[in-house]
Amino acid sequence: MDFLKDLGPFILAVVAVIINGVPQLLYAQARGFALKPAGFAYLIGGLGNLLTGSVTPISSQAETITVASVKKNLRDNVSSILLAAVLMIIIAAFGGISKISDFAGVAIISGMMSGVGLMLAGVSLDMFSQDKRTSLVSIITAIAAYAVFYNSPNKVVWTIFFSVAISTADFLLLQKRRVDISATVEEGREYMQMSSEWRFWKKEYWKEFRPIKPRINTTVILGALSLVMLNIGANISFGGITASIAGTTQNYDHLSIINSLADFPSALFGGPPIEAIISGTAGAPWPVACGIVFMLVTGVLVLTGVIDRLGKYLPSQSIAGFLLVIGFALTFAPNLSAVAASDNPMSGYIALGVTAWSKNPFLGMVVGIAVRYLGAYVGLV
Repeated sequence: MDFLKDLGPFILAVVAVIINGVPQLLYAQARGFALKPAGFAYLIGGLGNLLTGSVTPISSQAETITVASVKKNLRDNVSSILLAAVLMIIIAAFGGISKISDFAGVAIISGMMSGVGLMLAGVSLDMFSQDKRTSLVSIITAIAAYAVFYNSPNKVVWTIFFSVAISTADFLLLQKRRVDISATVEEGREYMQMSSEWRFWKKEYWKEFRPIKPRINTTVILGALSLVMLNIGANISFGGITASIAGTTQNYDHLSIINSLADFPSALFGGPPIEAIISGTAGAPWPVACGIVFMLVTGVLVLTGVIDRLGKYLPSQSIAGFLLVIGFALTFAPNLSAVAASDNPMSGYIALGVTAWSKNPFLGMVVGIAVRYLGAYVGLV
């Protein structure tokens, strides 16, 4: 009976997080990346979490996609992703990510995570400015669901499910609207339509998998370093938040190796980068297994072209409520309390402020560390 009782929230979590990722995958397509190759990244992520027991799944994230596609040259962009993946694997193989986390300390990591919470809440408000009605329905529903299920161990799952489902239903049925993905494509970027062919044993299917030969130049190197910095901050902050929701800890080195290995087959064929996410699967029964199933199912959906066909039915603003609740209630507030209770709160507050202001968790962490170790010389601590 306990198994059947937990199975419903488990399935809902998988569905909700898949829906959460669809708008961001379509955003990657609008930025010039191919989608089907990303399916391999999800499958590698699922295998990696199965082997390591990692609780944090990997998926598409708007901030990483944006940083990886600052330039409109696809060859330079995927070259930066590949170089960043190599650098991250080297750092993580020697325990570098965990050492960075330990060196920073509780105050700074918690402050950075609080700043990430404000970033997520800010994204929710940005979505409100884009589509007020859909965002408002999502936000109101998310707050209501979180309040109703506050004492439930599956409150995150229910919050995601109801906010996304009801706001999407309003968008499709009451507003009678559909998403026009092509209208979001930035000028100068090619909109890469996916083939409707889903049968991988057919020659037509593989025409989308065109290898891109990587190269090295100044643009590629600078882009790779930016991605390394962002991934270090994201893996520590997002991995830490997801693990805290699941009531466990995250090995940041394992997470970094998994998401870097996953980037290779995606980027080699023009696909987007995939990174750690703050995931509702962490709040579901059997969080590790839930994250694995999410990645495996998403990988299949991407490889078969289903995600592309779902795009016009899922407005990106449907996740506004989930982002606000996760950002403020589950990330900002508890981590702010941890900063206040730490031995060196000033460095944590600085990390919080810089992270929220710069929208760069790595920069927030670096400034926080500088304040912790050098602040005494200028009277800050």
